[in-house]
Amino acid sequence: MRYDMNLYDGPFDCFRNGSKDIELRLNDEKRSRIRPGDRIFFHRLSNAYDVVKCIVSDIRRYADFRQLYEKEDLFRCGYGEDDHPSYEDMYEYYPKEEIERYGVLAIEVKVTDEPYLVDGHVHLEHGPLTEEYVMSFIAEAQKKGLDEIDILDHSHRFQEFRSCYDHLRRYPQQEEWLSRPSKFADTLEDYDSLIRKVKQRDLPFRVRFGLEVCYTEDTEEILRDILKDRKYDFLTGSVHSVGDILYDMSFSEELLKQEYSKDEVYRLYYERLISCVRSSLFTRIGHPDQIKVTVSDPAFDLSQYYEKLAEALIENGVIAENNSGCHWRYGLNDIGNSDELLQVFREHHVKMIAASDAHDPKDAGSFIAEATKRIGR
Repeated sequence: MRYDMNLYDGPFDCFRNGSKDIELRLNDEKRSRIRPGDRIFFHRLSNAYDVVKCIVSDIRRYADFRQLYEKEDLFRCGYGEDDHPSYEDMYEYYPKEEIERYGVLAIEVKVTDEPYLVDGHVHLEHGPLTEEYVMSFIAEAQKKGLDEIDILDHSHRFQEFRSCYDHLRRYPQQEEWLSRPSKFADTLEDYDSLIRKVKQRDLPFRVRFGLEVCYTEDTEEILRDILKDRKYDFLTGSVHSVGDILYDMSFSEELLKQEYSKDEVYRLYYERLISCVRSSLFTRIGHPDQIKVTVSDPAFDLSQYYEKLAEALIENGVIAENNSGCHWRYGLNDIGNSDELLQVFREHHVKMIAASDAHDPKDAGSFIAEATKRIGR
């Protein structure tokens, strides 16, 4: 069995650096089922995608924390040499009544060096909103050894967002694309119903659901109104257009050349991307340097925009993707963001998540191990 638990930065870092290998928990209904050999994934509370993976080696049960503190090596439980351990410390986390009711656990674990593999960007776009279709993605992700997949769909699938794309219709190529049967074919209620059904199933790992929302400054207030009462595990904001031109389509390069220079394309893209982060609408930002799939090699140094973007991500608590789609979907060398952008993100301690941008079940998890390694975890 697998158990996911959240930890504050202090105890999380102790597990990671090896100074702690015993976790103290209430022996409630869920944790009473833990057995040696089970796996515990400790998630950093301030960044759920920073994870220490452990195997349970032993479990010791006590009536209360007073008894536990008398028997256990408290330094292995996370205390330092300058600390003054007291069983009353645990009252900060658990009420006395619950401790008396359930008892407590000392869970001894062995920390592994395995990375936590999550595909943070998986689309249902090419198929129906059915449980069976979702389970086909889950099966593929499990086969590839992933620990989690995060499923989302483009806002252009849902009727509620139709007006957000009106500005793109001035170009015939884009009007044709927006008129395809798959566009605005479903409602958010359809999607929400699917999510409820899937989450009721016994799933092999953590599966989360969100939306990928196409952002422009002009549609920000419309988006805010649509999203205000929606409860998803995450919301990914993405920039898919420069001005009124989609940049990642077969016809994009020619349209962009007619309107903008290369440098203008990059400036407009990053200015919109930074506005997207600062909008407070989203918890994640999608494929932050994907503009390179169509337009490459601007004549100016992008570091000024990378710095501004990193600062905006930190200030707004937004997670950035390292999306492998630009590699396996578009044929670029980078498995995700450029080395330069990743370095700036690391220097600013930007939270990052690996993603594939899979649109079909067979592609779930594509290059996720490589994208995760490039993040630096």
